[in-house]
Amino acid sequence: MSTEEAIKKLETSNQGLKVILEHLNEQLADIQLDPRLKGLVDDLENLFYAYLKIWIKSNSEVIDILKKDLK
Repeated sequence: MSTEEAIKKLETSNQGLKVILEHLNEQLADIQLDPRLKGLVDDLENLFYAYLKIWIKSNSEVIDILKKDLK
């Protein structure tokens, strides 16, 4: 895989992760309806939010490194 291909895949991944992040609350709606999980859903949402943000940040850092290597 070339550096350009790796960058493109990471950028595509970040776009998908951002969509998931924007709709995280909707994706967890079914879980929120379960009364047994009432206290856990907020924690779960915060955990997923933090995880996705870190993943996006890591991808972005790798993209920056790869772009510098292309120059």
